[in-house]
Amino acid sequence: MRRISIPLLLLLSISSFAAEPEPYLKSASSPFYPPLARQARIGGKVTLHFSVNERGETSDVEATSGHKMLRDAAIENIRSWKFWPPRCACRVEREAVLIYVLSGGQARAEMPTVTVKWFLKAPVIRAEIDAAPDLTQWQP
Repeated sequence: MRRISIPLLLLLSISSFAAEPEPYLKSASSPFYPPLARQARIGGKVTLHFSVNERGETSDVEATSGHKMLRDAAIENIRSWKFWPPRCACRVEREAVLIYVLSGGQARAEMPTVTVKWFLKAPVIRAEIDAAPDLTQWQP
């Protein structure tokens, strides 16, 4: 039994060092729907690429798709995210997708104006920002 446990332990320890370092999201401000984009009824998906440094901070945030108004808001939001640092003194590349959706109904006082759903278990961080259109100042 002892002969088997030593090689098994050695194999497990080597495989854990070979694993890709993966930082985990520690804190993030809730993504916001830009008011002007809500008024103009602009929605869509914004794909972002960014780096997480050895201190768990985001840097080199770049939006690769999406409407300009939504990209700017998404970049601002991602810059505030903090991660548990990776297990190495290195930079780790990550991807996030923020999906901005305007729901069919109009905002009411008893309902939240924006709902955010997080999906953190996938390889790509995803957040869906669902908002009622702001029709108070919209003139078609």
